Amino acid sequence: MIKLLKIELKKYFSYANFWVIFGLHAALFVLSIFIVANIKIDMQGFDINHLWTFPAVWNTVTWIASWFNLILAIFIIVITGNEFSFKTFRKTHIDGLSRHELVAGKVIVMLMSSVYCFVLVFITILITGFVKSGFIGLSSAFENSYYLFVYLIQAFAYMSVGFFVAVIVKNTGLSILFFILYFFPVEPILRGIIPDVVSNYFPMKIISNLTPAPEIFNFGGSAQFTTSINGSVVTQQPAVAEAPSDLMWLNVIFALIYIFAFLFTSKMLIEKRSL
Repeated sequence: MIKLLKIELKKYFSYANFWVIFGLHAALFVLSIFIVANIKIDMQGFDINHLWTFPAVWNTVTWIASWFNLILAIFIIVITGNEFSFKTFRKTHIDGLSRHELVAGKVIVMLMSSVYCFVLVFITILITGFVKSGFIGLSSAFENSYYLFVYLIQAFAYMSVGFFVAVIVKNTGLSILFFILYFFPVEPILRGIIPDVVSNYFPMKIISNLTPAPEIFNFGGSAQFTTSINGSVVTQQPAVAEAPSDLMWLNVIFALIYIFAFLFTSKMLIEKRSL
């Protein structure tokens, strides 16, 4: 494992596109959070600032971060496609690495990338949350922190899909195109014509559901509608049901199954096919 880690670190730390992709990922993510967190919306019963205070900020930031997972998946596609295009998979295999170790090396890269995302999002959440909330008790600040660990699984899952696509197609450009087209519009179209009992368990549906969108229609628990019934003013909450936590953990279980399936199938393909 240490040997593989050293090989991968040496390989990608000297790879200019590695720094470009991750620098772009971090810059765009932080910039997006800064811009969106400072948007002012002045509407009665609509408190957008609530999204950026503890504990809601864990959900908000991880949901925004989830959109940047596409960059990570494309990065995995690029480096895997290059291994096939430049015959480095074949060369390292001839030099002594087994096919199992070739796959393990890419899993290590995905794990390192996931940890990077975890740290980046964690720091962003803490800074944003304390700026918007003030210094509150740690127990209140870390409520809902489980969103971050679910996001970690999601980031790894996106990269697993990217790796799987790259192993099947073996061409960087076509792999990126295939991945993007499947993400949208191929799978959404398929989900639209297939019964929900099946379509709800499609891979990208399961993975994207790990970080649900914030309940933007009920930010502060304040009334959203005011109506008059028989001359009396009545306030009402919007009919927005909060997603049950057990559904999230069901998504986590299915996401882990998909991760295993994608990685196992990729390993089988690399072991059976010519490098």
